[in-house]
Amino acid sequence: MKSKRFILSIVLLALIAAVTFAGCNDDNGGADTPTVATEDVQTIGQGATVFRFEMIDENEAVSAWDVHTDETTVGAALLDVGLIAGEESEWGLMVMEVDGVVADWDANQSFWAFYVDGGFAMAGVDETDIESGVTYAFVYTQG
Repeated sequence: MKSKRFILSIVLLALIAAVTFAGCNDDNGGADTPTVATEDVQTIGQGATVFRFEMIDENEAVSAWDVHTDETTVGAALLDVGLIAGEESEWGLMVMEVDGVVADWDANQSFWAFYVDGGFAMAGVDETDIESGVTYAFVYTQG
């Protein structure tokens, strides 16, 4: 059962990656992401572990947080501080809302793409362990 879930997760991630990259139509092919000035980074949560989380919304505006947590996965930490919301599915947590911004595939073919250090994540947010010095991001994407 676990290997079946793993295979389904990989297939879903590959599909999301294909949709994400097919929709890249900016001048640089989507290679660069906007940066956030240090003074604009918000601090949220409590705990011994700290990681950077960024959100790029539908207008390409960037918001960033230094998340303090005692959780071990990015998903659990972001749920705990209220930055994300979603639904459990057979593939794990499907994030539908980030910092109050909703992505709705049924309404306009939008979704939240999950990135780790600027690259498309190879696992879901609820399966991604927090690593020191790594930046995690959700990017509003329309397919």
